Amino acid sequence: MQHEQAILDVGMSTDGVISRRGFLRRTAAASLGLGALRLGWHDLLVAKADELRQQGKSMILLWMDGGPSQYDTFNPKPGSKYQGPAHAIHTSLPGVQVAEGWPQMARKLDQIALIRSMVSDEKDHERAIALVRTGYHLNPAVRYPTWGSIVARDRERFESELPSFVRIGKPRITTRDVDAGVLGVRYNPFKVDQPGALPPNLAPQVAPTVVERRLALAEQLDGEFAKAGGSQAVAEKQDVYRRTSRLVLSPRVGVFDLEDEPAELRDAYGRTEFGQGCLLARRLVEQGVSFVEVISTGSVGDQGWDTHRLGWEQNPLLCNECDPAYSTLLTDLAQRGMLENTLVVWMGEFGRTPKFKPDGGREHYSEGWLVGLSGAGVRTGQVIGATDHDGVHVTDRPVGVGDLFMTFCQVLGIDPAEEYITADRRPIKLVEHGEVIRELF
Repeated sequence: MQHEQAILDVGMSTDGVISRRGFLRRTAAASLGLGALRLGWHDLLVAKADELRQQGKSMILLWMDGGPSQYDTFNPKPGSKYQGPAHAIHTSLPGVQVAEGWPQMARKLDQIALIRSMVSDEKDHERAIALVRTGYHLNPAVRYPTWGSIVARDRERFESELPSFVRIGKPRITTRDVDAGVLGVRYNPFKVDQPGALPPNLAPQVAPTVVERRLALAEQLDGEFAKAGGSQAVAEKQDVYRRTSRLVLSPRVGVFDLEDEPAELRDAYGRTEFGQGCLLARRLVEQGVSFVEVISTGSVGDQGWDTHRLGWEQNPLLCNECDPAYSTLLTDLAQRGMLENTLVVWMGEFGRTPKFKPDGGREHYSEGWLVGLSGAGVRTGQVIGATDHDGVHVTDRPVGVGDLFMTFCQVLGIDPAEEYITADRRPIKLVEHGEVIRELF
């Protein structure tokens, strides 16, 4: 019966969501294992968990929280009345310039596919964040899952000690955050507010045997609540507890501690939260984590990249923190042979207006914003799309948010037509509209 039960385990989540990819993956594994030395299904899969998890491509999202100015990053407009004081510098791509705050990335621009023509119809932070993180417009009736949760669900094959989705850093405004939504708490991000040390409460305060006894007692008490009609809530809670206990008791929890990294490498990333977050992202992907998000909000002030004020003062500081971290991450991944299986994406929710205030502050602008993609087979060393001399309008190859998500699916090997089911039994595709950005392949 042990083998039969394993064959029936097709990977349905606690809220009834089942992945066609997951079903095919699990049944294929079951077919291969029927004659394998009479080894139990669970034993066989656990024994190969780490190896198989790392066969799929992972993704690191470098999130510029607030919307970075294209003029001060990767689409400067020298000679335009809207450029401001940030000078343009040459890059490793002939004829392509970036703003002066990115000297290291200028030398590595051949390792990026830079999209300069992103367009969307959302200029409000909350709505724009929802759109570019889920692929869907904000809808009070449906809690669409963030992309990291989609990847985590697709990549989750086994009971791993480490979470599938890790978010490093804190968003400026937590109410704008996007979580797993209808996919349930199982696929919410594991949050690391400050990289460089073990997350709070992760180290056990008692012996492992005591932890296990307490968990067993909690399950007994939960059973009574489940009988009274709380079975769904109990199932989700127990799942979280089981995964948390595996992490707490695992020796692999040391991946969150950066002290064993060479000081020179930590310095190269930059001793900022974003820099050390990028280093932690590399360590996590190296351990098989499927999706890591690193949030950049800057070390000074509270506006992050949302530079409505003091833009000429704040943007150089933001760029100086991100430039070494972004550059060193690409180098580190490449030197370890990991870049070919890791998609690195640099982006925010939109860009900034051409017109600026006397202090360099700019408002929200959703035409001609930027995305950078590297690794995972993406054809780099190119610029896709363009805006006019002043950066006001897209003049070549507009790219929509749906196109970007279709491309994520293409790179990561995810079927965009796959569906998840909402609580009211409504099927929703992972990506509804868009076309793959063909220039990337």
